[in-house]
Amino acid sequence: MNDEDISTLLWRLENGEVSEDESDLEEDALDYYDNVGELQADLERENQILEEILTENDGTAPDPPLIFDELVENQPHSNATPSLRDLIWKKKNLDLVDQAFTFLGCTDYPPIIMNLSTPYQYFSYFFDESLLARIVTESNKYAIQKNINFSEPMTVLELRKYIGILIYTSVYHYPSIRSYWANNVRFHPIADTMTVNRFEKNREILHFNDNEGHLPREHPEHDRLYKIRTIVDHLNQRFMSVPFDHRLSLDEQMCATKISHFMKQYLPNKPHKWGFKLYVLCCLMGYAYSFEIYSGTHDYKRLPNEPNLGAVSNTVVRLLRPVPRKVNHIVYFDNFYSSLTLFHHLHKEGIYCLGTVQRNRLGKTCKLPKKEDVQKTSVPRGSYDENVASLDGVEFAATSWKDNKQVLLLSTYVGANPVGTISRYDKKQKKNISIPCPKVIEEYTYGGCGHNG
Repeated sequence: MNDEDISTLLWRLENGEVSEDESDLEEDALDYYDNVGELQADLERENQILEEILTENDGTAPDPPLIFDELVENQPHSNATPSLRDLIWKKKNLDLVDQAFTFLGCTDYPPIIMNLSTPYQYFSYFFDESLLARIVTESNKYAIQKNINFSEPMTVLELRKYIGILIYTSVYHYPSIRSYWANNVRFHPIADTMTVNRFEKNREILHFNDNEGHLPREHPEHDRLYKIRTIVDHLNQRFMSVPFDHRLSLDEQMCATKISHFMKQYLPNKPHKWGFKLYVLCCLMGYAYSFEIYSGTHDYKRLPNEPNLGAVSNTVVRLLRPVPRKVNHIVYFDNFYSSLTLFHHLHKEGIYCLGTVQRNRLGKTCKLPKKEDVQKTSVPRGSYDENVASLDGVEFAATSWKDNKQVLLLSTYVGANPVGTISRYDKKQKKNISIPCPKVIEEYTYGGCGHNG
């Protein structure tokens, strides 16, 4: 990278503009940094490590490792796990893993969910009495902390009314909150439910966690999401009470906001470009089983049996913790998440994976054609190539397919065969034509094309 590229990158990192939506299949994966200082410190640490290596090797630099060559780091039984440096890709086809299509898990909904029949009942299942009571308790506690003479405590019924007003305002848009109570444009479902002064008082004292338990920023256990941690944990627990589907999808989602906040992100290819970024595990119909709000690159606690696969892959592992193992779940990713180390770990856990992948994550020995070669006019649309590699008993299939541009897919259960056909419009012939479509493309189109939004 030249000086101009580095300056642009630093500016984008500082302003939170780096995301997977801006990365093409051939671009490097980028880590998130809260500010320029963290990036510079990381670069200095890398230079220091390189100097130590050169000193140990009498000034001779060793061969650089393949990208994501950290599979064995902090992993149990790492002595028995070969390195990605030993990965050898061969031009062959992966045998379709038939058992991946046979789901052994339970999909029967519990009676408490089956008996829900109205939108209000569904809402009350997730925002139940225990959560509402906790919010009321913390809100009243916060009001007393602010003013010892506070004498108008919030009640659960009042909180329900307050939430109902918020739902109405998200559907019926007025210029300002007070407009709903204005005499000339009075909105009766809101104005007749609660006075404007009481609404604003409830909004002022609304709280979800005790401020006195919030650890300072310099504390190693500091939680940036402490003030809403009660809501996040409760909703995740409720969401996961619904049985997991066979096929799952993991992606990013934006919670749109116009407020100014250091955690707000910019993702240019999302419908809502500015907001808080959430990592979400969904079924293919869009139901969210678990979510995690992105709050920076600080370390999360790993379980004893979880390897350190890097910030992004560790997020995937955390979101998949409640997913039952060895019942043939299939998880779809985009190229921001897909890596050999992650797919290897999940396969060992009994979870199959499929996702688009950046070419530099496949290692230097991958024999798939490069992007510039695939885009040549001499290469017909629908052309495909497949490479297969094996690591510690896990087989990976990497497939290149030419559509409008090159598509690279990585899978642990499906490859190019059996090859079908798909209809595409041909500009020269001015009509739809059939072109070859590998099985892995069909699978990804079915399950992995952005169901999370």
